[in-house]
Amino acid sequence: RLRTMASRPASRPASAATRPGGRAGARETALGQELLLSLHKCLFGTERDLPTQWAAQGFAFREAGLLCGLTQHEGGPCGVLAAVQAFVIRQLILDADGDHSAPLTCTREQAGAALVSALATIIWNARVGRLASVVVCRRAELPPLREAADELLKTECNSLDAVLAAVQSGAGAFIRPRGAGVAMLLYSLLLTRGLAMVQRDADFPAPLILPNGYCAQELVNLLIVGRAHSNVFNGEKLIGEEGEGTRLRGIPRRTPVGFLTLFERQGEPGSLVVVGGNLKRPLSPVFVVQSESHYSCLWATAECRALTFDAKVEPQNDDELDEPEPECAPGASVELCYFDQMAERNDAVRLTLRRRAAPPAGPSTDYAPLENVIFTRWPAAEVDWNGAEVIL
Repeated sequence: RLRTMASRPASRPASAATRPGGRAGARETALGQELLLSLHKCLFGTERDLPTQWAAQGFAFREAGLLCGLTQHEGGPCGVLAAVQAFVIRQLILDADGDHSAPLTCTREQAGAALVSALATIIWNARVGRLASVVVCRRAELPPLREAADELLKTECNSLDAVLAAVQSGAGAFIRPRGAGVAMLLYSLLLTRGLAMVQRDADFPAPLILPNGYCAQELVNLLIVGRAHSNVFNGEKLIGEEGEGTRLRGIPRRTPVGFLTLFERQGEPGSLVVVGGNLKRPLSPVFVVQSESHYSCLWATAECRALTFDAKVEPQNDDELDEPEPECAPGASVELCYFDQMAERNDAVRLTLRRRAAPPAGPSTDYAPLENVIFTRWPAAEVDWNGAEVIL
């Protein structure tokens, strides 16, 4: 059974005010059929079952290699897995007092504790008021939609410690490889944020899971920043005249982990996605990476430094951040690790970034997708794969 780190104290023993077997500051009830159908309508736009690749996907670690590396079985929920992976990496760095190489050397117990903290943090960050919800499935596998309501237990928590305790209590269900871990996190997030608020967060209400079975940007943002906003730029933008225009919502503040996308390098001029500095310069140098329709994880193994030709243009919207990023000294480098939870490779790919003498020449098609993603954050970088096979 997973247990939290000593730095994350468990909640106090249950009192008479809690449900028998419950925890102080927590109340446990069955989810109920009507509420479950509403959750699925928010996810898909219709009351339908989760696809198998979502319903049978838990948060299980690799047996070898990167011991904190999660395993994805099929395409679809990669955005969820990559976001949780990023928060696990971040938690391991925090637990190691800022040692950015800690994820590479962590033990299985440390990885398990970081996963509990990561899931609890993601859920707690989505709250609107003082309550968060943790949903746990009592069965080894997620039942069909019409049978699942009584098998899903919802615990309402009024503190982060209570959320940690609830996730810890259900850790066995969250980590079961073919279990309902991903579904449990989705239900927990939607209940914590509130279905009405999830709809209001978005520019235009739409399902969080796309028809192709992948995450919408609103779901990725909900995982990263706790709000289901539709965009990745900083703050808000008004399209049209004041009072009559449409207000588009982006990322309101620097995030715990960041987000980088290949779409910032690919596409027609004027139609490219622009990721703002709130996501490019997160509180920890850990990033969810979007390449085509797949999501994975990238992090720096030392203090993040700028590799740019003009500090005024990188990262985007840097003027809204507190201070400029420290520049990388001539001849210095930035060390990165990349992990794909769906790849056969068990360990992380080690990359070294060095300053180019000139910006990358030629079209984006001349470079590997991951290199193009890296250029959006470190535009002057030359990527050294250190003998590893280039990921295409």
